[in-house]
Amino acid sequence: MKSLSPLAGKTILIIGGAGFLSKDARAAFVARQALLAGPIVVSCAMECLSKGLMFDAVIIDVTISDEAMLWMNDWLETRRIPFIFAHDERHETRPGGFVLSGRPSDIEAMIAALFGRDPSYYH
Repeated sequence: MKSLSPLAGKTILIIGGAGFLSKDARAAFVARQALLAGPIVVSCAMECLSKGLMFDAVIIDVTISDEAMLWMNDWLETRRIPFIFAHDERHETRPGGFVLSGRPSDIEAMIAALFGRDPSYYH
């Protein structure tokens, strides 16, 4: 029987520090049958991406440097790989944006942005 999860079998690269992906967030993605790579730090991510390793989507910590953010934005858009920038629950940020947590509403918002019907939305 085919899974109904839009994440089933999809590999998502997580770019951020060691604490960026909480255990609850990891469990929420795994429960939806996603395959997770990372989290990996920015320098390793840039190396993986430039070597041609492919992922179905990427979630990037919004706190990375502007230079790295611009490089990844350009690289991913050119290859039409969906991506979003998010912050973890520990950072106080302005309302809005994506939160990488285990809460169902946060996970569903990220899924909709990455794999929703509008293919023009990448970040």
